[in-house]
Amino acid sequence: MINQVAIIGAGLAGLSCAQTLRSAGISVEVFEEDRNVGGRLATICLGSDRFDPGAQYLLAQTDEFGRYLSEIAGLGYADTWAPRQWKPGPGKTVREPWIVGTPGMSSIARPIADGVRVSVGRRVQSLERREKGWHLWFADEASAGPFEAVAIAVPAAAALPLTERIDRLASPLQNVLMLPCWSLMVRLDQKKTSEHDVFTDVSEVVRWIARDNTKPGRDPRGEALVIHASSAWSLAAEQADPEDVAEELWSEVGEFLNLPPVRPSRMTAFLWRQGIVGRALGETHLYCPETQVGVAGDWCLGSFAEHAFTSGRHLGQAIAGALT
Repeated sequence: MINQVAIIGAGLAGLSCAQTLRSAGISVEVFEEDRNVGGRLATICLGSDRFDPGAQYLLAQTDEFGRYLSEIAGLGYADTWAPRQWKPGPGKTVREPWIVGTPGMSSIARPIADGVRVSVGRRVQSLERREKGWHLWFADEASAGPFEAVAIAVPAAAALPLTERIDRLASPLQNVLMLPCWSLMVRLDQKKTSEHDVFTDVSEVVRWIARDNTKPGRDPRGEALVIHASSAWSLAAEQADPEDVAEELWSEVGEFLNLPPVRPSRMTAFLWRQGIVGRALGETHLYCPETQVGVAGDWCLGSFAEHAFTSGRHLGQAIAGALT
C-alpha cells in the first residue's frame, strides 16, 4: 500500500520534508499558497534585473546541509559570493564566502522540487479528519483528500489556525514570535554606491543593503539593490503604503551612502509579514502521532534557510517512521 501525505507549504522546509518522505517510498502532494515555490528563497525579475527580496545568502553549519549545497553547486544551481562587507566601526571591511543561488536564490529549492507534485496558488484554510483520513479545504471551497498524514510547513502564525484542534501542536506554536520585514528593490542605471557590496546594521531603520548585481551570474551594469528594514521599523510601518515605505527607505539609504541626488529607474517595496524569527520554538519540529499531523519551518530552530531544511527533514523522518 502506498501511503500518501499532504504537505502544506513549498518553502525549503516543505520541500525537504517531501524529499525525505519520497526517499522512504511515501507518496506526497504539496500545496502552496503562492505562485512560486521556495518561500523566502525568492527571486523576482523586474525588467532585466534579478532581485532576491528575501534570503540573501546561505551558510552551512551541518554536514547534511553542506552536502546539499555542494551537490546543487555541482549542478549549477548555486555558486560562491564573496562580497566586500561594511560593518559598523572603524575600518570594518570583511570578505567571507557565502553561497547564493544561480541565477537567483529561488534556484536553491529547485532541485528538491523536481519530481514532486506541487499545486501552486492553493491556500489551505482548514483541515478536516474523516473516517478515511485527512481532507484539506481551500479558499475557493474546493477540497483534496483523503491523506494519511499532513505536514504543515508554513510560518507559525499561518500554522496556528490549521492546528487549533490539536493542542499538542497549537499550544507550543503560540510561543513562537515572527516579525515583519520590509524589503525594497531598487534599480539604478549607473553605479552610484561605494566600493562595498553589502552593508549591515546601517541604522535603526535599515539593517541590510546589498548590491545584488554583484552576485554570480547577475548583470553587472548599473545597480540592483536590495534593502531590508529593521524589524522594529517594519513593525511600526506594517500598515504603511508600499510607495511611502519605498520613499522613506531610499531616503535613509541615500543619506547613509552619501549619494548625489538620484532617482531610481525602478523602486518596489514588498512586506514579508512573517519575515524574521523573533523567538524560535526551540525544537526541530512538532509531530502528533495520534493525529498524524506535524509542523516544520525555520522558526522551529532560528532564522536561517538551513533551519528550514533541517526542520523539514526531521518532520519527514518522523512521519515516515510512523507510516512505515
